[in-house]
Amino acid sequence: MRRLIVFACLILTVFFVPGVFAQDDSTDLEALPPTPEAVQLEPTHVVVEASDGLDLVGDLYIVDPERPTVILLHQLYTNRTSWQPLIGLLLGANYNVLNVDQRGFGETRGSINWTQAIEDVVTWQEWLRTEGGVADAISTIGSSIGSTMAVRGCSADPACKTAIAISPGWEYYNVGLRPALEEELGERPALLIYAENDRWPALGMPRIMEFASAAIETYAYPGNAHGMDLLKTENETMVPLILDWLAKHGG
Repeated sequence: MRRLIVFACLILTVFFVPGVFAQDDSTDLEALPPTPEAVQLEPTHVVVEASDGLDLVGDLYIVDPERPTVILLHQLYTNRTSWQPLIGLLLGANYNVLNVDQRGFGETRGSINWTQAIEDVVTWQEWLRTEGGVADAISTIGSSIGSTMAVRGCSADPACKTAIAISPGWEYYNVGLRPALEEELGERPALLIYAENDRWPALGMPRIMEFASAAIETYAYPGNAHGMDLLKTENETMVPLILDWLAKHGG
């Protein structure tokens, strides 16, 4: 995928970071499949106990138990309702969806603890495999700090297929991507999507690419929209981009 170089420091990175050119691709967004029609389903309200005893709350939408499942992880100061515009499109593309409230937000409540929240993502994946009634093909999508949870939570579970990070940063709230990129993900693929003038993703991208394997791909949009604002602004191309990635890597 094409990568837009924003800052002079990122230009210098081309010369000093091994593997940057190996990350590059020339995906033509116009050649991607069209966005499917949204499907409306009533979810199953799910409560799962976290490793520290907190009740984790989410909605499980099942199109077909044999199809892959996507876990959605919202950004700061929001809750699982923020993903509603994307859920129907994922269902329309025949993906099951688990949409969760992260700890400290929505119905999950509790205190914000991002390190523990990584374990929560693993807990959700284990629950899907053992009690959720779906196939063992699970991926994660997260926005902003939720993108850190998506990458770290997926990397902490060896069976997780892939992670998609919208507006990722090198580190948010003292929780960074380095453990996932340096070791935990291995050669598993991940897609990082951000706006070229969005401060924290743009500043963090040189460090991210320093540790990223050749399986990590990025796509940069113009502008400075962040997280769900970026998804809303660029939905016509970003949704097909996400669905194409899941079709290739989501099981």
